[in-house]
Amino acid sequence: MSDAEMITILVLFHSNTFRNFKHFYLFYVCRELKEEFPNLLSYTPFVERMP
Repeated sequence: MSDAEMITILVLFHSNTFRNFKHFYLFYVCRELKEEFPNLLSYTPFVERMP
Protein backbone atom coordinates (compact mmCIF):
# COMPACT_ATOMS: atom_id res chain seq x y z
CA MET A 1 0.00 0.00 0.00
CA SER A 2 1.44 3.34 -1.04
CA ASP A 3 1.80 6.43 1.13
CA ALA A 4 -0.68 8.25 -1.13
CA GLU A 5 -3.32 5.57 -0.50
CA MET A 6 -2.74 5.80 3.24
CA ILE A 7 -3.09 9.59 3.18
CA THR A 8 -6.28 9.27 1.14
CA ILE A 9 -7.78 6.97 3.77
CA LEU A 10 -6.81 9.39 6.54
CA VAL A 11 -8.38 12.33 4.68
CA LEU A 12 -11.55 10.29 4.15
CA PHE A 13 -11.67 9.56 7.87
CA HIS A 14 -11.44 13.24 8.78
CA SER A 15 -14.09 14.21 6.25
CA ASN A 16 -16.52 11.55 7.48
CA THR A 17 -18.77 11.29 10.53
CA PHE A 18 -16.93 8.37 12.15
CA ARG A 19 -15.42 9.16 15.56
CA ASN A 20 -13.26 6.08 15.90
CA PHE A 21 -10.59 5.34 13.26
CA LYS A 22 -10.59 1.60 13.93
CA HIS A 23 -14.34 1.40 13.39
CA PHE A 24 -14.03 3.52 10.22
CA TYR A 25 -11.23 1.35 8.85
CA LEU A 26 -12.77 -2.03 9.62
CA PHE A 27 -16.40 -1.29 8.78
CA TYR A 28 -16.08 1.23 5.97
CA VAL A 29 -12.70 1.00 4.28
CA CYS A 30 -12.31 -2.78 4.43
CA ARG A 31 -15.89 -3.44 3.33
CA GLU A 32 -16.90 -0.58 1.06
CA LEU A 33 -13.60 0.55 -0.45
CA LYS A 34 -11.92 -2.83 -1.01
CA GLU A 35 -12.07 -2.44 -4.80
CA GLU A 36 -10.53 1.05 -4.73
CA PHE A 37 -7.60 -0.15 -2.58
CA PRO A 38 -6.58 -3.58 -3.92
CA ASN A 39 -3.45 -3.78 -1.72
CA LEU A 40 -5.32 -2.88 1.45
CA LEU A 41 -3.56 -3.79 4.66
CA SER A 42 -5.36 -5.13 7.69
CA TYR A 43 -5.89 -2.66 10.52
CA THR A 44 -2.81 -3.38 12.68
CA PRO A 45 -0.20 -3.20 9.88
CA PHE A 46 -1.87 -0.04 8.58
CA VAL A 47 -1.63 1.67 11.98
CA GLU A 48 1.98 0.51 12.39
CA ARG A 49 2.92 2.17 9.07
CA MET A 50 1.21 5.47 9.87
CA PRO A 51 3.67 8.26 10.66
